[in-house]
Amino acid sequence: MAEEVIGKSIILNQPSYAIYNIFSDFKRIESTLPQDKRDKVHFEEDSVLVKVQGFEIGAKIHNKVPFSLIELEQYGQAPFPFLISFHMEPLSDTQTCFHIELRAELNPMMKMFIGKRLPELVDKLTDGIAQAAIGNIPDDVKQYMNGQGINFS
Repeated sequence: MAEEVIGKSIILNQPSYAIYNIFSDFKRIESTLPQDKRDKVHFEEDSVLVKVQGFEIGAKIHNKVPFSLIELEQYGQAPFPFLISFHMEPLSDTQTCFHIELRAELNPMMKMFIGKRLPELVDKLTDGIAQAAIGNIPDDVKQYMNGQGINFS
C-alpha cells in the first residue's frame, strides 16, 4: 500500500541552482563527511549506498529537472520501494521555496512500524537541509555519524 507524504515548505536563502547542483551529483556530498565515516558510505554521481546495521540501504537519482526537481528511488537492499522528490521553486536570485514529497510502498507490517512516522522523517530531513543550507550540521546527523544509527522510536 502506498503511503504519500508532502512535507512542509521552507524558504532557503540559496538560489535554486545551488540546491539542485548539490543533490544532482552525490559526489559533491562525499567531501562533507568526516574521513572516518566515509567507509560506511559509497558515493557515485547518481547514487549513494549507506551501511546501516548490517544492511546497505541506498538511493539513486531517478529523474532530474534542472533547478526545480530531483527524484530519488530506492537502491540496494532498501526495506521497501520508495520515491523521494526534492522540489525547488525559485523565489528570487537568492531564495528558493523547497519541500520534499515521499511515496513509499509499505506492507502492512512496515506500515504499522513506520507509517505514522514518515511525516516526521520528511520534516526532519527538510529541517536538516535547511540547517545545512546555512552551514549548520543538525544534531541528528551528528548522532548518526557517531554510530548511533537511525531511531524511529
